[in-house]
Amino acid sequence: MAIDDRQSDEIEIEGVGKVFGQGATAYHALTDIDLAIRAGEFFTLLGPSGCGKTTLLRLIAGFEHPTSGRLRIKGRDVVGQAPNQRLVNTVFQNYALFPHMSVAQNIGFGLKMLGRPRAEITATTDEMMHLVKMDTMANRRPAELSGGQQQRVALARALAPRPSVLLLDEPLSALDLKLRKEMQTELKRLQVETGITFVFVTHDQEEALTMSDRIAVMQQGRILQLGTPHEIYHAPTERFVADFIGETNLLSLPVVALQGHGAELTLPGGQTVPARVADGLMPAVGDMVSAVIRPEQAAIVAEGEGHLPATVKGAVFFGTDTHIHLTLDDGQPFTIRRQNNDAQRDPANGTRVGVALTSGALQVLRG
Repeated sequence: MAIDDRQSDEIEIEGVGKVFGQGATAYHALTDIDLAIRAGEFFTLLGPSGCGKTTLLRLIAGFEHPTSGRLRIKGRDVVGQAPNQRLVNTVFQNYALFPHMSVAQNIGFGLKMLGRPRAEITATTDEMMHLVKMDTMANRRPAELSGGQQQRVALARALAPRPSVLLLDEPLSALDLKLRKEMQTELKRLQVETGITFVFVTHDQEEALTMSDRIAVMQQGRILQLGTPHEIYHAPTERFVADFIGETNLLSLPVVALQGHGAELTLPGGQTVPARVADGLMPAVGDMVSAVIRPEQAAIVAEGEGHLPATVKGAVFFGTDTHIHLTLDDGQPFTIRRQNNDAQRDPANGTRVGVALTSGALQVLRG
């Protein structure tokens, strides 16, 4: 979805800050946030607890108001507007279904409060139940539903008024692993079928990578990096982003030469290898820098071969793959992810091995 003109931006956030409290005890939850969320995209705010992602979602919803900056939805300034005056709906972690109402009544409740005609409520409720595959459970109460079914009802209720934006505050966090994976697929399907802009908050990297068109990685009230899942994973610009998104190896290495937009680094063991450099970063010869290598971008080879000498410390079996933990000769830890097949055997602890790196695997980071 490569659309960049302002008319395509569903949500525009400019210089937004949020401060709780005053004076010495003031807490800066958000600092100078600039962000444009495009119409019809699945956009994710990703980060650890306390990074500001839920506060930003609540600002968009209208449950909180910014201390500074501007916030527009569909080109209209909404700062100061109540939640019910905005073209958004929110799905919370706890679903907040009415226990005394049936599935159909829960889904139609928002339309009833908006004063929609009975025929429209019935037709839209039927359409939403079909969309979330709850057609046969119209008369059940929430207590008679599983967690996944309750979440589907909450989604249907939020989608029924056809908002421009659907905000989702960690809606999968209460589900078990298998159901959570199923609902990731369902959420993406719903977003594509409805064409509604989804803004999703999560601390789960897999959820973000699986469902998103774009991801904003947040830390301490700021956006560190914004990009597609592929960009965030394969071309992180910050040490925090590389460490937070998936498994990774972070090495401290010296710069021995500069070459165009790249650098030459010396590995433990003495070999010199090229590395990409994150945009805006200008290391100097002699600097010690952080370099990232993903575990799948390396392989074990015989001792004396490859780029890095290492000692095997252990292996963890994950079904489809195995993570082999090593210690490099300078003491830095290193992990290799290897796809499993019947012919492979894990090297024994204490075995001396070599590590071969994929061409172009290293990237120098900020932080």
